[in-house]
Amino acid sequence: MLYDIEMLLKDLELSKEQKEDLIKELKEEFPQDEMLFELHLYRAVQYLKKLKTKK
Repeated sequence: MLYDIEMLLKDLELSKEQKEDLIKELKEEFPQDEMLFELHLYRAVQYLKKLKTKK
C-alpha cells in the first residue's frame, strides 16, 4: 500500500458508512489495480478536504 487509507479518511471525519461506500465505489472501478484504487482514493480525499475547508 502506498497510503494509510484509514489515516486519510480519518481527517475527513466521515461516518463508517460513508467511508465504506467510498471505498466500495473505487474498488468496483479498479478491481484489479490496487495502486489505481489508492491513487483515486487519495485524490478523492484531497478533493473532499478542499470542499470541507471552503465552508
